[in-house]
Amino acid sequence: MIIMEEAKKLIIELFSELAKIHGLNKSVGAVYAILYLSDKPLTISDIMEELKISKGNVSMSLKKLEELGFVRKVWIKGERKNYYEAVDGFSSIKDIAKRKHDLIAKTYEDLKKLEEKCNEEEKEFIKQKIKGIERMKKISEKILEALNDLDN
Repeated sequence: MIIMEEAKKLIIELFSELAKIHGLNKSVGAVYAILYLSDKPLTISDIMEELKISKGNVSMSLKKLEELGFVRKVWIKGERKNYYEAVDGFSSIKDIAKRKHDLIAKTYEDLKKLEEKCNEEEKEFIKQKIKGIERMKKISEKILEALNDLDN
């Protein structure tokens, strides 16, 4: 059982640090980790008890995780409380990568349209920005390809 607790601690630390890297509060990662580790849906109280953090912190973390598509509410017959479970992390990562790519691609296309309309003075500035966005677009395409390859 000591090994299981150590593994659990390592996984919580992993997701906490990953959240931090992405500009989120570490508790967002810890809440996801608890749900990821659980074999059944959990309530806010369950998560509070497990992590020893406030209800407000758990609620805000769950809201953020739901927005990102990493967590979903589940209905349990006969229960009035909200229950939550982790969504498959890989699918969520792919979805986020796709949304980022779509945003980058749209901005790239919009800038290309602007380039056609601008005068010579503005053209050099727009070209430089398009070049940077195009690089981001190519990187995001490669990331999506890699994620799709891993999924097959």
